[in-house]
Amino acid sequence: MAANSTPGTISVDGRAQEIDGRYTIRFERRFKHPIEKVWDAITTPERIKEWMGEVEVELDLVEGGRLNTRTTGPPELVEAIIAEAGEGPLVAHDTVLRVEPPALFEHTFGGDPGSIARWELRRDGDGTHLTLTHTEPPAFDVANGPRDLAGWHTLLDLLGSALDGKPMPWLKERWEEHRDHYAAKGDG
Repeated sequence: MAANSTPGTISVDGRAQEIDGRYTIRFERRFKHPIEKVWDAITTPERIKEWMGEVEVELDLVEGGRLNTRTTGPPELVEAIIAEAGEGPLVAHDTVLRVEPPALFEHTFGGDPGSIARWELRRDGDGTHLTLTHTEPPAFDVANGPRDLAGWHTLLDLLGSALDGKPMPWLKERWEEHRDHYAAKGDG
């Protein structure tokens, strides 16, 4: 949410670019919470559920450990995922690649070993600066860029709300608004 960013210093929008022949999405957010609290929210299954929605999470927080997710709801999220990408993304078997508490968490994403999500945290005064980089798989169709930018944007908004103690549900309209915004900007 914009309330978690510092006006004039960090845009809540993500950006997409090609790096070394790969499509990469990058977000930066500042949260007004200590790094330990943000780390806990992105690496503890019970806390992940507070912002990722109705999801089952198994996580072995060690390099080579498993990160398995199963999206079970809300119904409109399940329907949106199926409409956009099929049923495959509802269940993901991923691998933890790097863990450096409380600064770095990197894992495969979406069950694709070529898709990498990297969460970097650093102390920023009394808050935390988060950089999320998602390197899409080599065969990624850039036409899906606005969809993925909107997905991460929405999840980071929900993460901010959960950190503030005010969890919000995933809403299809919010995700569509972000998707349309990125499509209009030409991201994808």
